[in-house]
Amino acid sequence: MAPITILIVDKSGTIKETTLKTYDESELYKKAGFKTSEGFKCYAEWNIEDVNDKNYSVSVFGKTSGKANQENKYDFPPPIDSTLFFGNCIIVNKNEDKAVSITEDEWESVYDYLFGGFEDIGDEDSDEDSEDEEDDGLPRTKDGYVKDDFVVDDDEEEDDEEEEEEEEEEADDDDEEVYTKKAKIIKKPKAADKKKGKPTDKKTKKAPANVFTSIAEPENYLDCTSELSEEEYV
Repeated sequence: MAPITILIVDKSGTIKETTLKTYDESELYKKAGFKTSEGFKCYAEWNIEDVNDKNYSVSVFGKTSGKANQENKYDFPPPIDSTLFFGNCIIVNKNEDKAVSITEDEWESVYDYLFGGFEDIGDEDSDEDSEDEEDDGLPRTKDGYVKDDFVVDDDEEEDDEEEEEEEEEEADDDDEEVYTKKAKIIKKPKAADKKKGKPTDKKTKKAPANVFTSIAEPENYLDCTSELSEEEYV
């Protein structure tokens, strides 16, 4: 008898392959890590045809009773999607009631099929096509994008940049005219500065020296004091 590959679903939700030299269904609980077979049995079986050109008859074995913190976190397809398992579970594939190998990749294809995964993919494609149809008839840029508030033509961007540059140049010209037309302001001295004798902006002329101060008074001058006397009145 050829070796058979089965799948062990760890309580953490991970799946790993294991190979059995001989298949004995009554000994599967040991491969799941249980000490006794009490409560360990088949809880679901799916008969699937034509998945990747192959037929499957997949069964799930496990326990629905156990200790706290030993719950299995894997999400199984219906009808056991709401069944709470404890510890590890076993997935076995059969063909005409005889166990045959199943790989992890094959189970993923079966899993997607049971959840209707292929139909969901088609729905996504149809949604994208409908969005493209809604965009038809709208104005587009030369690169093929629909024109909106976020996408514009490169030509429009260049025009906006040129307008901004022209506005900046006009603003610079206006500033130059303002500076050239300003009159030169001469600061007038304050009254307080005049009193304190502070120098002002205006240049003052020095008074010419008194040319008469160097001329000495004549020694002989006309003395009229002797002729001034009181007259007697009758």
